[in-house]
Amino acid sequence: MGLIWTYLFLFGVVFVGEGIRKFMAWPSEFTRKCIHIGVGFWGFIAFNAIRNVWIVLIPPLSFVLINFLSHKWTLFPSMEIEDKRNLGTVYYPFSMCVLVLLFWHGESRVVPILGSMVMGLGDGFASIVGRRWGRHVYRVWRHPKTLEGSLAMLVFSWIAAAAVLLAMTGLPFQAVLIRASAIAVLAALIEGASPWGLDNITVPILSGLAYWMLFSR
Repeated sequence: MGLIWTYLFLFGVVFVGEGIRKFMAWPSEFTRKCIHIGVGFWGFIAFNAIRNVWIVLIPPLSFVLINFLSHKWTLFPSMEIEDKRNLGTVYYPFSMCVLVLLFWHGESRVVPILGSMVMGLGDGFASIVGRRWGRHVYRVWRHPKTLEGSLAMLVFSWIAAAAVLLAMTGLPFQAVLIRASAIAVLAALIEGASPWGLDNITVPILSGLAYWMLFSR
């Protein structure tokens, strides 16, 4: 049932994005980030409904294939961009596969969910804010980014990390503040230094690893 609810949720997010694109005529760059933000919440279902690592691995692994096919043939226009060199939609579920394989056991199950939420909310809102309000541009490997987008990455990564830790760890609030702040700063720095959609790998994996190394061992 956890697997069924996971797929219903993930495909529901994609179809909502498709509906917004078709009926509200919003650009695919915006609907792509809406989907990006929405799927970040998949881990809450998995955490509460699926214990077996091989079962929880099925959704992200299948979306590596689904997203690659969509990238190649534009099956879901609402989550694609014109630049076919950017495989960010494929990298995102791949990074979740890595984190699940490494950490889906005991209390460490919080690590993949933290990585997913930081990537979903942080990077999603960073892109939206940067494109809409970004004025102060800097470049990483010739790829433009904005200080406003990086600030949004910091703020929403903190919100994402704090929400996961409050919901899933039972830590005191002061500890949540400290841990969420450390992960948010790191995630913002990683995202700012990652070009070509590679942040969809570097942000969740390195954020998750950092949390495990700093606070879980």
